[in-house]
Amino acid sequence: MDTMIEPQLKPKRKYGRWIIAALLVMLIVATAACALTATAYNPTIPEEAHVVEPTNYSDKEEANPAIIPHITPFEGPEFTPATITFSFNEVAHTLTPQVENGVYYGAIRLERWIDGDERLTFKETMQDYYGRLTFDPAMDLSIAYTCGQLREIRDAEALDVASYAELIIKYVQSFPYDMSRVQDAETDQIGEGDPRMPVQTLVDGTGDCDELAMLAAALLTHEGYGTALFLYMEQTHMVLGIQGEGRGFRGTGYEFVEMTAPAYVTDISSDLVEGVTFESTPVSIPLQKGELLYPQSAVDQIARIIRARDTAFDAAEAKRAYVEATPMTDEEFNAQVALYDACFVALNSFRSVVDEEGNPVPDAPFMDRSIALAWLDQYYWWEY
Repeated sequence: MDTMIEPQLKPKRKYGRWIIAALLVMLIVATAACALTATAYNPTIPEEAHVVEPTNYSDKEEANPAIIPHITPFEGPEFTPATITFSFNEVAHTLTPQVENGVYYGAIRLERWIDGDERLTFKETMQDYYGRLTFDPAMDLSIAYTCGQLREIRDAEALDVASYAELIIKYVQSFPYDMSRVQDAETDQIGEGDPRMPVQTLVDGTGDCDELAMLAAALLTHEGYGTALFLYMEQTHMVLGIQGEGRGFRGTGYEFVEMTAPAYVTDISSDLVEGVTFESTPVSIPLQKGELLYPQSAVDQIARIIRARDTAFDAAEAKRAYVEATPMTDEEFNAQVALYDACFVALNSFRSVVDEEGNPVPDAPFMDRSIALAWLDQYYWWEY
């Protein structure tokens, strides 16, 4: 009987194996800057684009004079920013940002350092450091242009506050993870322009945990959402926080968002890190408050998705035991097998996946909340 009710699954997809290496990456991993050659252009902002002003770090009191300065434009070889193709709600999208030449190379040349100041706590130092890297005013034009493209998708698909935040997040989660960071960290190489600022990530089309979190924070903040960063010192890992209506992750008011692969807002799954759990308390680094909040209703819906995934295996085992112990016709048997198979769809599909090269699979439809909910409404028979 066992062989008769095995689910007809697709070949097992590898997910999360590459992120083990991400945990080895220190907060500031190194990589050498490289010049990309292509056609030059003059970046412009769509007429409908607008700038949501972040904290003006240039006017902020210099409590710690050793914190990094601001970008000074520096012209370099011509380049073309990376084109990222991803899907959202089963619709494919392709975005190519525009970044000023001088700003990109100015960001690379910008010296990064953190020098202790007894007047600042560690949290305050990190807040100032990452805030300056994320919201340098010289990057406003590039961030505004990218948000203009995302806003066009929002308007065309009539996305609400939760779905628009998820669109922005999915876009950044679709950037390939930079495995060279791991190799550089292992050899203690210190590269110029690291960690990469948002304009660098837009051009390079790849990033590691803090770089992707900063890019997402820059885009979300521009569009009016509140943002934060969660820094796990023990695991040398960073995730994004998006301001929500509820208590948020660990009572911070910000919801947890893993950025190194497509993942649901709030999902703190060990699948993302191959069994490594984040039991330590991260340093919460608030960046900006926002007028737009990630709705509690969306948080509750994602909790339902995660509950279905996490209870699917036990439901499948219970169904197997029922089928083995119950006489039934072929028609009844096939119906029970269909229910059994549904458990494995939830078990295998409601989680982050990567391809054979370890890159995130941005077109995995179940990683979009509305698609997953529609499937649950039809097939989630073990809900209680």
